[in-house]
Amino acid sequence: MARGFDMRDRLPLQTILRIVGSALTVLVVLAIIYFSLMPKESYPNVTWIPFADKGDHMAAYAGLGFSLFIATLQIPGSGKTRKNGKNSHSTLHLTSWAGPSILMTLSIGLLFGFAVEMIQPLFGRSREWMDLAADFMGLVVGLAIALVLLNLAGNYFVTRPWLYDPNWKVEQDDTLKEN
Repeated sequence: MARGFDMRDRLPLQTILRIVGSALTVLVVLAIIYFSLMPKESYPNVTWIPFADKGDHMAAYAGLGFSLFIATLQIPGSGKTRKNGKNSHSTLHLTSWAGPSILMTLSIGLLFGFAVEMIQPLFGRSREWMDLAADFMGLVVGLAIALVLLNLAGNYFVTRPWLYDPNWKVEQDDTLKEN
């Protein structure tokens, strides 16, 4: 007998976001390290990004802010059980639940940017503190893009909790039993 689709067999949205966000974060971090530590003479001349070097920093750290936010995001109703034994409420909307991920993204991204600026002189590059400011602005831009995309996706998922909540169970309609 063919087995039907069981809702518990699916990969929850939380897991998908964490995997994609983590993979993107690793790629972006490696790219930032590579381009930040390469000799200035061999650095590619990217003319389509405005504001020269600071624009490069903003673009790179926007990618880091986006991917790191996605990797650290905790979606409500993603499987954690409350102390009273009930499953968490599974409403997907952007309110205060994104706050810890925003703070973590800004903190980690800024510390990473600071560390890169500190070691650049060891590789023949100059240390510029305005680069750190551009890094922070890029992190904010990446967060803004992620929040806008999640808001758009949240409008889709809020009416479809079975797509993101691993605790969601198909409830039978009692009116169908009476007929």
